[in-house]
Amino acid sequence: MECSSLPVIDFSEWTGSLATTMQRERYPLSCTFELTDRCNLRCVHCYINQPAGSVEARSSEMDTAQVMQLLDRMAEAGCLFITLTGGEVLLRPDFAQIYRYARQRGFLVSVFTNGTLLTPEIADLLAEIPPVAVEITLYGATQETYERVTGVAGSYERCLRGIKLLMERGVKLRLKTFVITINRHELPQMQKLAEQLGVEYRYDGIVWPRLDGNTSPMQYQLSLEQVVDIELSEPEKIREWVALMNNNGKKNRAEKVFICGAGFQSFHVDSAGRMSGCISLRDPSFNLFEMDFNEAWERLGKERELKRQLHTPCVDCTLGNLCDQCPGWSKSVHNDYESQVEFICKLAHLRLERIQQSAIIN
Repeated sequence: MECSSLPVIDFSEWTGSLATTMQRERYPLSCTFELTDRCNLRCVHCYINQPAGSVEARSSEMDTAQVMQLLDRMAEAGCLFITLTGGEVLLRPDFAQIYRYARQRGFLVSVFTNGTLLTPEIADLLAEIPPVAVEITLYGATQETYERVTGVAGSYERCLRGIKLLMERGVKLRLKTFVITINRHELPQMQKLAEQLGVEYRYDGIVWPRLDGNTSPMQYQLSLEQVVDIELSEPEKIREWVALMNNNGKKNRAEKVFICGAGFQSFHVDSAGRMSGCISLRDPSFNLFEMDFNEAWERLGKERELKRQLHTPCVDCTLGNLCDQCPGWSKSVHNDYESQVEFICKLAHLRLERIQQSAIIN
C-alpha cells in the first residue's frame, strides 16, 4: 500500500491561505482573550495597566471555570485562533491550566507577556505543548531605559531570563516594542538583539490613551516626524508603504462606519467575559455570561452595518490605506465612532509626503 505524499507548507503561508479563502465570510475565527487587567509592571504608556495587587480588578476577573466555559463555547462556534493576553497573563496562578485546556480544545494559541514572570515550569509547558508563538515586549536594550519605562527595579533582568528560558527550550519567540520618547534611542540595539537571537521583531510608535480616558500615556508619544522616520528606516517598510500608496484613490470611508476587521473575523473578550469588536474598541460589549455566544456575535455584526451619520473629512479622503483612523480612535478621543482624530490624519498625510519624496519611487 502506498501512502500519499502531502505537501508541507509554512504556518504563515497556511494562515494566509485560510484568510484568503474566508475573506468574504463573516466568521468568529480569531479572538484576543484578556485573562486579567492587572500587571506586575507599571509601564508609563500602558492603556490598561491595573496594579498586580488590585483587589477590585481581581474581583471582576473570570475564574478558571468561567474561562474554560467560554473556551468551550468559542470552540463550538468555530473559533480557531486565540491570543492570551492581559495585563500580564502570568499573574494568573491558573495560567498553565487555562493554556493546557485551550490547546486541548484545539485552539492555536499565542501568548502575549512581558516575560518577567516566566518560570522553568511554564517554559517547560510551552515546550511540551507549543503555542503559535510567545510574544515578549521589550521596553529597552539597557536596564536603565527598560526600567524607566516599566517603573520596576529588577524587571530588565527578569525579562532577559524569561527570554533565555524560552530560547533554551526552542519555544517560538517573537519580540516587540512600543517605541516611545524614553526608549527611541535604543531601537537599533533592540533590533540587533532580536537579530542575534534569530527571532522576529516588530515595533509600533503609536500610543493610545488609557481605557479609563486618562491621556497621560500620550506625553510619551513620538512626534509624527519621528514615527514616519522609524517606519521608513528600512527598505522593506518603504516598499510596504509604497504598495499601500499605490492602492489609494478610493473613498473607502464614505459609507459604513466599520471598514476594518473588528467583528468580521476577529473579536475581543475582556477579563470579565464581555465580547467587543477589538481590543481598542470596548463599546458596545456583550456579556457572554448573560447571552449566548452566537447571539453576541450576531449583535456585534449588526454594529458593522452602521452607516456614517457625520460628514467628516474622512468621508472624502482617499488616503485610507495609509491611515490608522478607525472607530476605536474616534471613540477614545471624541466618544463617537466617526469624528476625525487630527494627529492620525496628519500622520497619514505625512506618510504620503515622505513616500512621494522617497527615491524608491523615482
